[in-house]
Amino acid sequence: MKKFVILAFSLLLLAGCSKNEIIIYESSPGSNGSDNGQPSQNENALITFSASVESRTITRSMSPMPKGLISQIYAFETTDRNLDDPFAEGLYSTVSTGTLTGVKGYKMYLSNGSYNMYAFSENSSTYPPTLIDGTSAPLKNGIDYLWWENLGQDIMTSQIHMPIVFQHVATQVVVDLSAGDGLQLDSLISASILPPTPGASLDLQTGIIESTYTYDTTPLTMGKNGFLTQAIVLPTKATTPMSLTLKVLADGETTPRTYTVGIPIPGKLAGGFSYVFSAIIDGNSVSFPNVSIKDWTEIDESGNPLYPTQK
Repeated sequence: MKKFVILAFSLLLLAGCSKNEIIIYESSPGSNGSDNGQPSQNENALITFSASVESRTITRSMSPMPKGLISQIYAFETTDRNLDDPFAEGLYSTVSTGTLTGVKGYKMYLSNGSYNMYAFSENSSTYPPTLIDGTSAPLKNGIDYLWWENLGQDIMTSQIHMPIVFQHVATQVVVDLSAGDGLQLDSLISASILPPTPGASLDLQTGIIESTYTYDTTPLTMGKNGFLTQAIVLPTKATTPMSLTLKVLADGETTPRTYTVGIPIPGKLAGGFSYVFSAIIDGNSVSFPNVSIKDWTEIDESGNPLYPTQK
């Protein structure tokens, strides 16, 4: 009699559920289809990661990713051309320099096969923007977005270690101040710019942030180190100068002088490049005699640029 009751109860449960309501297990973002981080029957290769950041413009030098930074890693089967259904995705943190560990014990397991791998980070302890069908949520100025790809990765063994080499995909504006004839420049008090209009998205397949053509109306405070000042901004193809406001002390004065000028953009500010503008303050004016492209200026924990990069 007990067996009949149990069978009848089970049939009632199944009859009361539609096909979409019968859940064997459910994956939350980053769970990879497993509640405890262990592989399911079809997921048998453990993937581990390490991370470094590449300065690709000049020297292509690499440095390990510092401790405490968050990245999102995605694995898509190579047949998924639209990146609309990741086979696995998870949040990772650098618990030690250069070593990535899954947040809340997450581990990535992949079936044998071929995958396109991507990673996205804000180079900070903040979770990166979400992605839908390979396109990110709207992005902001002032954030050092990092991106990585590894296409056609074959998974044939039970464990694979992947080194992630992130690239900068935003752009950087550095202003190098100096005094003109007859002026003594004592200190740089502050600097701000009107950056490119926020809201552009990143294409996960290419690592390209779409360029804007206009500027924001809200000033972005720049980091400073001596007479160097810098800001990370979104790429732009604006044809008009970018507004810069400087406050400096000069000639032994105790009241700061304020200069508002336009930085001449050299056709575009492209993702992954650091543009260094020489600025000469001469009396009541500021001129920009040249612009050059240099290695990415790393910033310290206070947001100040370490420029030149200190080893």
